[in-house]
Amino acid sequence: MEMKTALALGKAGVDTEAALRRLGGNTMLYEKVLIKFLDDQSFSEIGPALEQDDFETALKAAHTLKGVSANLGMNRLADACARIVSQIRAEKTEEA
Repeated sequence: MEMKTALALGKAGVDTEAALRRLGGNTMLYEKVLIKFLDDQSFSEIGPALEQDDFETALKAAHTLKGVSANLGMNRLADACARIVSQIRAEKTEEA
């Protein structure tokens, strides 16, 4: 991974060290997964699903995004998704 990329990810709050540990230190795999992450539709599904009271879709999308972002070291995003998942499961849909 280029230093410029690692610094930008770190500046954005991404824990690249933890993510690389999960991937056995394979920086090429990490970059590949990061690029694939950009195509994931989970983020764009959450808002519209919540607006349409489609809590099953919102829960699935938030749960998926929580796992993927946590594995990639995107802890703030994973935490936000975890809150949405918890709120939907607790039927606090207005808060979600």
